[in-house]
Amino acid sequence: MLLKSPKGEKLVICEPVRTPIGQAGKSLSSFESYELGTLALEEIFKRSGIEKKHVDGIVAGEIGQSSKAPNVARVMAVKANLPLQSTAVTVANNCVSGYEAVVDGARRLITGEGELYAIVGLESMSRFGFYLKGTDQAKFSSVEKLKKNWNEALEGGVDIVDSVEEGLTDPIRHLNMAMTGEVAAQNYALKKADLDEYAYESYRKAYEAIKAGKYRPYQLSVKHADGSLEDDEYIMTKTGMVENKDRFARASVIFDSKWMSLKEFYDKYKDWITVPYQEGKSEAAVTLFNACPRSDGSGALFVATEGKARDLGLKPVAAIKSWGMYGVDPAYMGIGMAFAMNKAREVAGMEWKDIEGYEIHEAFAATALGSMREVKKSYGFDLEEANKAGKVNPHGGTLALGHPLGATGIRVIINQIMHMKEKNLSNCLGTICAGGGVGGAILLEAI
Repeated sequence: MLLKSPKGEKLVICEPVRTPIGQAGKSLSSFESYELGTLALEEIFKRSGIEKKHVDGIVAGEIGQSSKAPNVARVMAVKANLPLQSTAVTVANNCVSGYEAVVDGARRLITGEGELYAIVGLESMSRFGFYLKGTDQAKFSSVEKLKKNWNEALEGGVDIVDSVEEGLTDPIRHLNMAMTGEVAAQNYALKKADLDEYAYESYRKAYEAIKAGKYRPYQLSVKHADGSLEDDEYIMTKTGMVENKDRFARASVIFDSKWMSLKEFYDKYKDWITVPYQEGKSEAAVTLFNACPRSDGSGALFVATEGKARDLGLKPVAAIKSWGMYGVDPAYMGIGMAFAMNKAREVAGMEWKDIEGYEIHEAFAATALGSMREVKKSYGFDLEEANKAGKVNPHGGTLALGHPLGATGIRVIINQIMHMKEKNLSNCLGTICAGGGVGGAILLEAI
């Protein structure tokens, strides 16, 4: 049964839109995250034609909030001239943050707190900074003292930390995200050739969808210093990978190199690898090209009760049927998607065979395929066969399009809507994984 408002109305999604996804350090790198978010926020009002006074609030999903924009939802609300009395809250659930923002808005509709919320997912990985650790010591307790004693700072216990690298490493299990991808590859018997083939298909499908203009109705162009970004940047700089899939095979594995041998990887993370190392047989699988790139971007949409959407002349594109959040051990990051999908399916009262399409986040080819194998192991449904049948990510996925963290939830929802519309489906289940072992899933129903 559909989740409903106190009046018994469906919860609907309207006017989803996103920026093209920029490659970190490139076209969108000069924008603060809240600037990217405001672009998408303004666009949904422009496209819908509704007045901002009708919005009950805004929910934003972002991971790397900066001190420039504490509670970035409120910053964007004021910048975009939303009603000052409206609510504004920012949620952070690592890479599930965009989905979490949609779910938070839906909960507010269910409780009757409001009838229309603007949802924004945003991230600028380019603007993640370095920070100084150890400045709490008395000698360096202020900027002035630090500057005055800068030459002594590093010797005095101050360290410079890359917040991206730190943020991509789980603080409890001490594995970075790429390591969790390799753990998944080993545990689910995924070879490099499997991951490369999957990655190639993601690139191919994304490139073909972009060239056919399928994403354009859901995107706004972004002007920057050197022109404007019209399409997702990473894949459009990797067209050679589509034209020559052998390039994937030539990519070096990360965890069998001068930096770390695969045997050392097994020894170090033996608590999380469920199969024994076999000399001459065990092979590393994760490479830079079957892992997603770092990205910048934003997206926005409205969640509303069906009645409110009708009253305002909004055109719903999907209804929220159910959702599910599920956590696994942080070392198994990515695999939580399997269990989150099942939870959303159970809440909806549906069988696996009744789900017509899937959009699965691809932080790594290993985590996407690993989750598919876990679904078969735990629930008996063959998602890999569904993938071969064209029911998974028909327009490409994160590996090719990019991963602007908090914005990815909006991107996946847009892909779910595209998927249903193009193939005339009645429903589509999307899922996203996140650091810490979190998995999130949202089941949409066509309207």
